[in-house]
Amino acid sequence: MNIDEQFEHFLAGLGVEMESPDDRPYNGDSIPEISIFQASRDHYGVFYRLDIIDQIPELRIMVPVNKGDAKMDIYLVRLSEQTPLNNFFSKMSIYEGSAAYEQGREAALQHLLYGAAEMMKQLFWSGDLTRLTFPHEIEVYPILIQSERQTGRKKAR
Repeated sequence: MNIDEQFEHFLAGLGVEMESPDDRPYNGDSIPEISIFQASRDHYGVFYRLDIIDQIPELRIMVPVNKGDAKMDIYLVRLSEQTPLNNFFSKMSIYEGSAAYEQGREAALQHLLYGAAEMMKQLFWSGDLTRLTFPHEIEVYPILIQSERQTGRKKAR
């Protein structure tokens, strides 16, 4: 059994069913160019993972809940294509600058990712988690939603 099958089996024990990769609105197998983990300053028990994947900023939000074995829901937040920041990150990654620019590229991308993530967090928390409705500037995908009953299954993206 490979690692993906093991993870799928683990999630099945938690009452979560994985969708096939073709059903996902994003490529979960891409390797992040940059990853940053944070604990929330404003929401108790919430953790964030910030990534630049395929030249697009992504934010995963882990929210504690009082149901299921994992006791957390996980959401993927991306900026909608309407926002100019998506193009900005792709243009930044293909630009070849001077040696000094290249030396500071990763630190600059980290700072830019922090800024984009702060915007995505604010937009996420201004939405409605129970109805999964959010401002049009972001797209939110539930990745892991704990079911009320462990025998029932929820889809994870």
